[in-house]
Amino acid sequence: MAPRVRPFRWPADKDAVLSFQYEVYERNFPGFRVTRAFLHEYETQLRYAVRSPYEALFVLDDDGRVCGFLWIEIRSTMVDELVGYVKNVYVAPDLRGQGYGKKLLAIADDWFRARGCPKATLDVSICNPEAVALYKSAGYEVARHRMEKHYE
Repeated sequence: MAPRVRPFRWPADKDAVLSFQYEVYERNFPGFRVTRAFLHEYETQLRYAVRSPYEALFVLDDDGRVCGFLWIEIRSTMVDELVGYVKNVYVAPDLRGQGYGKKLLAIADDWFRARGCPKATLDVSICNPEAVALYKSAGYEVARHRMEKHYE
């Protein structure tokens, strides 16, 4: 049976989703290390998101094994009155390249459109070319560049 997307269930799915963050953050932010404090804050934000009407969480479920995750929200910014934002998307390494990332992003598209969002945005690290390719294949395009300057 193929993995299916379903709504995130608190607290049953929490530990699996927290475990994904090691790869998500340590891969996309070289030098960053996931700590207990980071995971505690992430868990707090997840708990808030579960109750928020402006956020949605979904998991990719493979016969009881949580193997993917999508966290989305609706935002209002200085330049966009209403915009969908993909906060986090993850697919387990053994399922990558099989269309599950695109499936999760399609669910985000449907959720955003149903709530009147005229567009969706996300942030992606240039050190993760696979994610960049996924987002491009799902119709995302570069709209701006975020630049950093590091102080010693």
